[in-house]
Amino acid sequence: MMREASNQEHLPSRYWSEELAGFDYMLDASPIIIQKLREHCYHITGLRSYEYRRHHSHQAGAFLNKLNALRRLDHKNLFVPESSLLGGFGHDINGVKVNIDTLKFYESLIAMDQGGLLDYLRDPPGSGRSVAVEIGAGWGGFAYQLKKIMPNLTYVVIDLPQTFLFSGTYLKTAFPDARFFIYGDGPLSILKTDLLKYDFVLLPHYQFRNVELAKIDLGINMVSFQEMTTDQVLAYLQRLSELGCPVFYSHNRDRSKHNKELSAVGVLMKRFYKLLEITVLPIPYTSLNFPPPNQRLLLSRTINIPALVRRIPMFFCRRPPERPAKRGSLYEYRHLIGSNPKIVHLP
Repeated sequence: MMREASNQEHLPSRYWSEELAGFDYMLDASPIIIQKLREHCYHITGLRSYEYRRHHSHQAGAFLNKLNALRRLDHKNLFVPESSLLGGFGHDINGVKVNIDTLKFYESLIAMDQGGLLDYLRDPPGSGRSVAVEIGAGWGGFAYQLKKIMPNLTYVVIDLPQTFLFSGTYLKTAFPDARFFIYGDGPLSILKTDLLKYDFVLLPHYQFRNVELAKIDLGINMVSFQEMTTDQVLAYLQRLSELGCPVFYSHNRDRSKHNKELSAVGVLMKRFYKLLEITVLPIPYTSLNFPPPNQRLLLSRTINIPALVRRIPMFFCRRPPERPAKRGSLYEYRHLIGSNPKIVHLP
């Protein structure tokens, strides 16, 4: 795959070219490194296990506060903790491991649920088995979580070849009995007829334009569109549209501050989908600056500045406030749900 992707036409953005060069040693990983695979996923997410060791346990309270805030918005028991597999790490909170990735994925599941996407996946039109396609699955963490809560799901991963060292290894370890199709196992034409026979399909990015999938119910991108070029994002969205993808979920900034090769993710999505923005929490997934419940209650009772109140979500409501997507700061994380009204009508 790496040899095929070396063609100039398939090169990643400058950002990802530099990141990929940082973990080329994984091509020669020993069994000891694989046993601690999660230790090396910092190349993709920036998270390091050192920050979650026992001598940092005094920081667990901030994770607990944010976890509890998310749980108050979750009415379907969507929380999936960090697994201990392959060196999984996190603060021990009530007997489970929790890290920034855990909270990010949980927040995304809540946003997807509030936008009607999870109900749609549980009851897709046509076949009883739904298909999700994630563009850029990283180490496979969100694929792991969504598959855990929706076992009857075919999960297609489109990514740079080197990242399959992480996601392919992790998912095959987490789901040893799952049915995998990894590029090279057979002709791509199989996926036009037999896609639903597989639990996971892993395809390199440069083959996405060539593959015909039997169906797609949902497209996903989390924190990687923001690192791509405008042409690359448009190519993915265009191909999803051609394959009949009815809904697309994005958890991205419109653009990373260091990325000068991208216009804005939300603007590009509008070319193909009608957008809805879901507000979950008033802070990004990267932040733990979240007051405990008693301080939030005090805030809601004492502050009466309309402009500020509009920015404070209704923590005690059954559903978080929803509003049509509108352009804000380029550098704020946004949960965007794009739907094609000609294909699907979400609840």
